[in-house]
Parts: sequence; structure tokens; C-alpha cells
Amino acid sequence: MRIWAESQTYDGNKKVTVYTGTVHMVKGTLIINADRLEVVEDASGGKIGTLFSNPGKLVTYRQKRDGGPNLWAEGEADRVVYDDTLELIKLFNNAKLVLLDGKKRTHESSGIYISYDSRTDFMQVHNTLDGTSLPGAGFTNAVIYPTEDQPKADSKPAPKAGARADPAAAARPPEAH
Repeated sequence: MRIWAESQTYDGNKKVTVYTGTVHMVKGTLIINADRLEVVEDASGGKIGTLFSNPGKLVTYRQKRDGGPNLWAEGEADRVVYDDTLELIKLFNNAKLVLLDGKKRTHESSGIYISYDSRTDFMQVHNTLDGTSLPGAGFTNAVIYPTEDQPKADSKPAPKAGARADPAAAARPPEAH
């Protein structure tokens, strides 16, 4: 993992490092940009980083996904927590996660809390900050984009090879939606 920042402090007794200013974190294909990063090391050497944005800005996240040559996940939120051991990312407040195939969006979710496991390509979106969903606490949002091999909802399937055209169909007006 490589981290660039305008300043940093390290407390060896508490195993905490704080990076401030413009923070740029890179680990393989993982890239996170923030205004502040606090890294806590646990007893087994695992690291959990909490990234914060300044008011009016968002922490941004981008990472290559397994399963294809050009699959990506991109996200943003007010606060992001990254668990280095589990390769789990959690986005809090104004959270949005977009799954891409190249530059084409395949799925987009937003909510107050998003958890994304990059190892299993598993996402959870909830309407509370503690990672649960409660009635009346608000909504999550999703946009699922069509794949190129799926017909559009308003298109009709092509006639089967060798099928005769229906001459009466040409005379009928189009169906109303």
C-alpha cells in the first residue's frame, strides 16, 4: 500500500497513523482519494483505514473487479472505511457505488450506507449508518442497466427462421403502451 499526503503523524504506542491534506491511497488497482486518513493497526497486523472528506467534498474510490478484463467498481461518500485484511469497503453518508464494464455502467446503488466485498463482488445497501435497514428510515436507490445481449423492454423478438410473415399484422396499427 502506498499513501501520499501533505502531512502525517504516527503513534507507535497506539498503532495509529493519521494522514492529512490531500490524501491519495493506492494498493494494486485500489485507489482512494480523501482529505484525511486514519489507519489503525490491530494486534495481528491488519489495518483498517477510515477516510474522511472536507465539507462539500466526497471521498472517491475506484478498484478493479474480478471476473473480466475491464470490470471496475467506483464509489463516493462522505466517509469510507477500508479493511485491508478483508478487502471490504464501507461507504457512509451520500454513498454511491457504480459497477462498470469498461466505461459502461452495469449497476448503480446509493444510500446512507453501502458495504462492498471486492473478493466476492457482494454489495449491501442500507438506510441507516449502522448497516441495517429500518422501516421509515429512508430509501436506498438502484439503477440496473440493460446488457447488450438483452432485448429492450419495448422491442419485439425477431421472427424465427423460416417463419412466414403475417400479412394482417402489417395492416394493424401499432399497439398502445
